[in-house]
Amino acid sequence: MGLDMYLNKIHIDALPYMEHDPEDTAKDNPDLYAEMKPHLHMQGTPDLYEWESLFQKVGYWRKANQIHNWFVENVQEGEDDCEDYEVTEEQLRELRDICITVATQTVMVPGRICNGYHYKNGVMKPIMEEGKIILNPEVAKELLPTQSGFFFGSTDYDEHYHKDVTDTIKIINDVLEQTDFSQHAIYYRASW
Repeated sequence: MGLDMYLNKIHIDALPYMEHDPEDTAKDNPDLYAEMKPHLHMQGTPDLYEWESLFQKVGYWRKANQIHNWFVENVQEGEDDCEDYEVTEEQLRELRDICITVATQTVMVPGRICNGYHYKNGVMKPIMEEGKIILNPEVAKELLPTQSGFFFGSTDYDEHYHKDVTDTIKIINDVLEQTDFSQHAIYYRASW
């Protein structure tokens, strides 16, 4: 379990079908399914579990709670409800630019980081190890603050936070480069 976060692309011609589950539609309404079929993408892992979806996954994060917090506050109007929310090209550019600012204005230095927890004598204790921390987290805290939550991961400003930020820059650059916004829409969804 944990915070899983997705950016998904959908063709604008498929938007009318968003409320229909492909598997149920195939059983209950074959004609509608035939209309949906050209817009379906296979998701999952072929050797484990596959399903059809109108969405094509174009970005994924795990426990990047600072990125999730940004989407909740700037795209979802504060609603943190595991639903699909459309993200505009301008919003993606804004998040990318914030990530670039945070990544370039933070200084990483050696330090002790938390890498999980264990129980000792019935008390939960952090597992500390050598790593890197952000020396000057003020910019990160102001522009891209962490968010605590059940299974949301660490709220520390360390190498894991910084990696999530740099991964986000790459994800968004790829989405911007590979998306024709006149033909496709981008949606964000998180689950935990």
